[in-house]
Amino acid sequence: MDLLQWIFAPIQPFIWHPERIAVVCALLLAAFVLVLLIRRFPSWSLLIAPATWGSFAMWEWYAKAKGWNIRVDLFLIYPVLIIVTARGAFSVVHKNRVE
Repeated sequence: MDLLQWIFAPIQPFIWHPERIAVVCALLLAAFVLVLLIRRFPSWSLLIAPATWGSFAMWEWYAKAKGWNIRVDLFLIYPVLIIVTARGAFSVVHKNRVE
């Protein structure tokens, strides 16, 4: 396995599958609502994560419709998804407000 395959292995199940990305988006949105109900304050970092995944789902649907097979855009999208999702998860786990 070369380096690029190793780096993109975690995102591979989502490439060409916007429906899977929409499931992740829905789960993150449900987590936001749950945190809002439990803690009584909004975790805005956690709200940004489903918005980012939802944007990625629309972009992936567009790329699939166009039939793009060379995906240089993932070099930018993948790190942004990791950072935004990790930030949202950290805001849930961290006891103090991260905002």
